[in-house]
Amino acid sequence: MSVSEAATSPATATILIVDDTPANLALIVEYLEARHFRMLVAQGGDEGLQRAALVQPDLILLDAIMPGIDGFEVCRRLKASDSTRDIPVIFMTSLADTQDKLTAFAVGAVDYVVKPLQVEEVMARVNAQLALRAMHRQLTAANRELEAFTYSVSHDLRAPLRAISSFAQILDKDSRASMGEEGGRCLDRIIAMSARMATLIEDLLLYARTACAPEGAVPVPLAPLAQDLATIFGERIAAGARLEVVEPLATPLGDPTLVGQILNNLVGNALTYCCTQGTPQVRITSKRIGGHVVIRVADNGIGIEPQYHEKIFQVFQRLHSADEYPGTGLGLAIVAKAVRVMEGDVSVESAPGRGSTFTVRLPAAPGDTDSGP
Repeated sequence: MSVSEAATSPATATILIVDDTPANLALIVEYLEARHFRMLVAQGGDEGLQRAALVQPDLILLDAIMPGIDGFEVCRRLKASDSTRDIPVIFMTSLADTQDKLTAFAVGAVDYVVKPLQVEEVMARVNAQLALRAMHRQLTAANRELEAFTYSVSHDLRAPLRAISSFAQILDKDSRASMGEEGGRCLDRIIAMSARMATLIEDLLLYARTACAPEGAVPVPLAPLAQDLATIFGERIAAGARLEVVEPLATPLGDPTLVGQILNNLVGNALTYCCTQGTPQVRITSKRIGGHVVIRVADNGIGIEPQYHEKIFQVFQRLHSADEYPGTGLGLAIVAKAVRVMEGDVSVESAPGRGSTFTVRLPAAPGDTDSGP
């Protein structure tokens, strides 16, 4: 649906007007009702909050200045509630001060109109926000369907793959001696490809699960996750790889499982794409800079050509064959998706033969002090 199509389809849209003197808005209400909007009116902040939670309108027109709870506080409470935070709010205000307008946006408003209201302007802004809301819902539904399909297909592939792998293992144990050299090579290939396919399916399932933002971001201490990394990659470390965690570690806001998966994938990536000469080294730092925590995972591996710095975060993007380096092409895509759903970003600095530094920026937990660049 295009913006124009969505904007001209208001038949089922419900608009809540919150104003302590709704009689002054009779013209606006009449104008919108004539265009088939369902109009509701609340005379004050408390009533507006109750009606918004009960009715779940598609859009709220909110007066900024009201006795008792003013519009700014009403908007703060709307955005703090799980049931109403996604409802777009347009402020109606006679305030001309720029700071008041900035405050409106800061508390969660998507737009504002200045009193005395012009009906054509109100209509245009209402249509624009309803169109954006409709398209957001469509995209969300489409993403959920795609992720559910990916999960279903990957899940359904597991059973036949297990059967193939199990029979191959039985043949390897009971019949290898009678197969001859060529038969043994074919069997080894089946076993290896079955294991690779199993890894690919697990990564697809993980990518599908990394779909939704966590219900509520929480402070995520990184020290326990770093200890987990030492256990997960214990064999590689025992074989000579070096994992250095530079403390103190600033604390981001996010989902502990997703943050752990990000670190797991980045460290695993660093240890996989290591140089054939020398000792693999991985260094993890975490510092607060402004309102964000900047996590860096640096290695002394083979490095990445600059033209591939963005491509590597896409699904199934591999720069090397599976024979050169194992992997499915999903590890960094999972990192990028996990970072996005936690409202962060990820980037890489790298050059061939000079290692790579992956930088993840996430919102900072309250209370952490700025630790500089």
